[in-house]
Amino acid sequence: MKKKLAMLLLGLSSFNASASENFSDHEMFCERQSQISCLDYINQQLASSEIGSARWYEIKSYQLDYFYDKMEFQALKESAEPFITSEELPVVFQVQVYFYYAKSTHYLGDSETGHKYATKAFEKLQAIFDSFGNPMRMVELANLQFVFGNKETALQILDRAERRFGKSKDPIFHFELASNKANVFHSLGDIDGALVNRQIAADWILKTNHNRKISVALGNLARTHQLLADYVKADHVYVQSLKFMDTDSDRNAVAIYKLRLAEINWQAGKPAQALKWFKQVHKEDIRQSHAKLYAHLSNVL
Repeated sequence: MKKKLAMLLLGLSSFNASASENFSDHEMFCERQSQISCLDYINQQLASSEIGSARWYEIKSYQLDYFYDKMEFQALKESAEPFITSEELPVVFQVQVYFYYAKSTHYLGDSETGHKYATKAFEKLQAIFDSFGNPMRMVELANLQFVFGNKETALQILDRAERRFGKSKDPIFHFELASNKANVFHSLGDIDGALVNRQIAADWILKTNHNRKISVALGNLARTHQLLADYVKADHVYVQSLKFMDTDSDRNAVAIYKLRLAEINWQAGKPAQALKWFKQVHKEDIRQSHAKLYAHLSNVL
């Protein structure tokens, strides 16, 4: 029993130290070196750590975080799956496994399994929050509710988090809080409300050196401006976001942002500028979700 309790506390201290959207932050971990890719570095460190140690669980969490951040859902599912039936895990790592397994299976089309493990994650998260009052746990509770369709409940949890922890100086917390609120407002059809929160999220994350999160925040802000037909601001913010992206590891996102820039300029009546951006898009980097837009622009430009 003492051994289990020690592992639990080690797990909590490891994960809470760098808590972000997905409990851990692979970007911060990978900043320690620049010689090899982030995933290679994570795998290298994982291989050199004792399996089952607090250090091993910490690095494994970075691997899961990496796959989720890069939207590699099949790899995420396969990485989380070996742990889903184990009851001998540090509690925060167990929550993380449930969380990622729920999201990956849901994305891959198995909604029943996704809902099952989302419920497990929610119950564990609720217990952690009740015990420790960590603000990021509230954001994760809201995120799970949102992903599985409980939008109003998600917004209520986020509002509670803002009232309770609004004076926090942590830019990551405020970025995640505002980003999740924006997602809920957007899904409810309140694009103006989403815009306000997209701007708040961008303002907070720009205070950090988290380039991946900055590019996501700016991309979401630009897209919201586009949906409100403010093409000048949308163009400006999308161009700004590209400066924070890595052309190798963020190939898919770069392609999407440039495709949006082509669309924005076409919508704004600037076909020459639209064509300029469209020619920079590599078709093989376009995901299925944007294939229809690519085909449309290919026909009109």
